[in-house]
Amino acid sequence: MVFLLAGAVPVAAFVAWAAYLHSDSHRTAVERQWQDATGFPLSIGRVEHPRPGVVRVHEMTIPAGPGRPACALPLIEIESSADEDRLRIDGFTCDPAVASVLTGLARAWITDDVRFRRTCIVEVADFRWTAATAPPRAAPPQEPVALRVECVTRDGSRAVRIVRRGSSVDELRIVRQSAPGAGAADSRLAIDATCAEPIPLTVLAVASGVPPDIATARAADAWVSGSLAAVRDNEGWNGTAEGRVTDIDLAAATAAVGGQADGTALITISRLTWENSRLVDGLIECATGPGWIDGRLFDRIVLATGAQPGPAAGPLQRDVQRPFDTAACIATVGEHGVQFLPASRLPAALAVHNNAVLLAPATAPVPGDRLAWMLTAPGTGFGPAAGPGAWLMSVLPAPPPPGTGPRRQF
Repeated sequence: MVFLLAGAVPVAAFVAWAAYLHSDSHRTAVERQWQDATGFPLSIGRVEHPRPGVVRVHEMTIPAGPGRPACALPLIEIESSADEDRLRIDGFTCDPAVASVLTGLARAWITDDVRFRRTCIVEVADFRWTAATAPPRAAPPQEPVALRVECVTRDGSRAVRIVRRGSSVDELRIVRQSAPGAGAADSRLAIDATCAEPIPLTVLAVASGVPPDIATARAADAWVSGSLAAVRDNEGWNGTAEGRVTDIDLAAATAAVGGQADGTALITISRLTWENSRLVDGLIECATGPGWIDGRLFDRIVLATGAQPGPAAGPLQRDVQRPFDTAACIATVGEHGVQFLPASRLPAALAVHNNAVLLAPATAPVPGDRLAWMLTAPGTGFGPAAGPGAWLMSVLPAPPPPGTGPRRQF
């Protein structure tokens, strides 16, 4: 009897424990634990325990929420130790939905000192971007690359480091440093990013707070590369940036400001410098062609930039499309305002059609509020209170105090 009890009781306990690990009750408990950790109402299809301290989850889904589409990951493996969680993912493709969820988690981890107290390491063996179109022809085809995310907390500081290793090494570092007793809003935040391989512009848009559906509609085809170094303190944001944005769909971009156009544009940012959350210096080159814009948008560009219609413009008719063979300009930003100069590819014009000047450059800079009106949908009564125009007014150099600048009449 003693022999049977000594053998049967442990076996029964192990069988009961194994049955529990494969039961819906255990899956529900893991779901609840992960929901508390992430803050999302996620669901799990199946849970496995391949070895001690390791949990393998199949078919994890985060349902759609306000401003966030649904997100699904087929397989995640988590290994936990005393003060660290290590997540392993064989591979996944990052689309705007996944980017929205991941950036939300990273933002919460950086700012929430109470809920996230453990170091977390995420390793992805095969990481890929996805967008509406293939990467630009100037970029190499996407190859399987490794992605590593490190979320580390130390006394008075928290940091997120993301490293993508492909043909080049791209890295993003976000560090928050807090004084004793200070909250997230009063902390110093530093961001350093280097991206040699193009990534979808939709991902950056979603990371900055744009809803995924809007980001996809406006920038689905565009890809971006470059570098960024920025610091936020009590006075605002200070930093510098440079890079390139390729394959910009003019139809989607102009639809955001109530216009119509067709073509593909390229933006090269040689330098951007901002202090206290406002631009103080910038040199940006834009190029596109061939294509067309509608007559109303052409008129708005003329009024906002001070450029002069050339012989190819003909009679100014609002409802007529304005075709162009090539359009290019260099925009400078500074205390003087914004000035649009000819680029090297078009040394005597901003746009040409049939070897004739369609748009000639302006002779003087223009204030930023005129560009804000250009990006404001037609029919706005008083001033751009929302949308691209309002955002532009908030980041361009502040206008001089009344009486200190040249008088202007409208």
